[in-house]
Amino acid sequence: MTPKGGVSPHTKFRVAAKKSEVLFTDYIAEHLTPDGRGAVIVPNGIVATTQNAYVKLRRFLIEDSLVAVVSLPGGVFNPYSPVKTSILFLDKRLSRQRKQILLVKINADGFDLGAKRYPVEQNDLPEAERVIHSWFAGNREEVNATRIVCRLIEKTELLANKDVTLNVERYTGGAPAEHEYKIATIGELCLDMQSGYSCSSNKRTATGVPHLRSQNITAEGQLTWEGVKFVPLKIAAENDSYALRRGDILFNNTNSVELVGKTCLFDSAESAHYSNHTTRLRVDGTRVLPRFVALSLHQLFKRGHFAKICTRWVGQAGVSTTLLKEVEIPLPPLEEQERIVGEIDSYQKVIDGARQILAGYNPQLDIDPGWETVRLDEICEIKRGRFSHRPRNAPEFYGGRYPFLQTGDVVRAKGRSVTHTQTLNERGLAVSKLFQPTIVLITIAANIGDTALLTYPACFTDSVVGLIPNGRVLPEFLEFAMRGKKQTLDSLAPQAAQKNITVETLREIEIPLPPMDEQKRIVTELNAEAAQMDAVNALIPKFEAKIQRVLDRLWQITSGEPASNAAA
Repeated sequence: MTPKGGVSPHTKFRVAAKKSEVLFTDYIAEHLTPDGRGAVIVPNGIVATTQNAYVKLRRFLIEDSLVAVVSLPGGVFNPYSPVKTSILFLDKRLSRQRKQILLVKINADGFDLGAKRYPVEQNDLPEAERVIHSWFAGNREEVNATRIVCRLIEKTELLANKDVTLNVERYTGGAPAEHEYKIATIGELCLDMQSGYSCSSNKRTATGVPHLRSQNITAEGQLTWEGVKFVPLKIAAENDSYALRRGDILFNNTNSVELVGKTCLFDSAESAHYSNHTTRLRVDGTRVLPRFVALSLHQLFKRGHFAKICTRWVGQAGVSTTLLKEVEIPLPPLEEQERIVGEIDSYQKVIDGARQILAGYNPQLDIDPGWETVRLDEICEIKRGRFSHRPRNAPEFYGGRYPFLQTGDVVRAKGRSVTHTQTLNERGLAVSKLFQPTIVLITIAANIGDTALLTYPACFTDSVVGLIPNGRVLPEFLEFAMRGKKQTLDSLAPQAAQKNITVETLREIEIPLPPMDEQKRIVTELNAEAAQMDAVNALIPKFEAKIQRVLDRLWQITSGEPASNAAA
């Protein structure tokens, strides 16, 4: 891993560089004995990047100890890294004897190149091993009599190239040249980079010019106007240079360690400014698409790149403009960028559509005036959960076989079957209570009125109440009816430091009670709709994975990893 700002090496390296992968490879070669040998797996930047330090390193290796290069497909180190790599074989004695270098291309290693790495039939490794042993033994005929892609190439031919590339595909007729992407720094691609300005809360107004903050960049890399703040027109006029225009990129430069580096594209005709915790990037459109840069930076955020390189303070982290300029991203041709962006955007439309459907789904109970209206305590027993020990997080009560539900579990269920994230042991059970299914759970503290169905034996905290039907009402219908009472219950909670309601308050809540056959019909209809919503919801991770695979392929076929992620 190259730390932020690069490495500050001592003067004993043959190649002057600040990239750890260059220094590491140089160190290995420099420290071989006169007849020493070794092998090193390197990111593809070592064999293909055209920066001076990389070119000097390759020239030194060819002249000093390199005898073979094996190109591995991108993905062989999944799920840890999708980056394309090569193996360099070094042998100082053999290098003095040979005028050629063996180039070998591995197309398959017995596993597919996805994140799961499932076994496949094709495997070039055994034959590659045989070819390399033959080359070391000086048996050229055995090298040439092989089914895998390989070539013996003169050192003079390699050194004659200006960039002294060791890219196996260039010499073996493997992957087309256009699939070897270059890398570029953000500083090279940007025409302008500028952090925004702060506006204190006492100067903000209800109307004016939107002032986008870090909260307006989602963790999914989208711009949201939810919760947007405004600056007065006078302040906006004084800061006109911070006006956003369509195609600007917003980079969250200050946040928690987990959130610093969120990035989105500003693709709106709305007038807006941005805060000092955001950096605006304007790129050279003749070289790169703004959307492509935004996607690439956000991909690095998701991979934890900015969490690694950021400067940390107490409770905060930051990525300076200087540091951001040094960040490297793949740089395919513009036509390929357009294809990549188009593919990703087509997937994003499906995700956005699914989220819109889910956000808009709000089933309502169509009440028949002829239905009976009953108090809650007439149709169910109301029992508060229990965990009597304080503090509640005492570790000696946890880690057993009894599921234990907390308020957050009920909230996350959103009216559906709840799942637990903690368990109690025997000591924990002694200070709690095990409830039997099927009952309705409802939260009464902090989060008021969130509901869920308990479909298996479990304990739950005293901030959750269990509604145990007495036979007059179906649990599923009861949950649906109580789901519609959330706003009412919230309004009944006293305005204290932590809002809460009592069991007595719940007893007096009235709900409509249709005949049992009608309850069954309503529940059947709700279950059918829920299945449809589940199918819609399943589209989101499915298409997010498609986007992830597109972005991962960028690093599989680029000529290097971002500086701080490079694996030497």
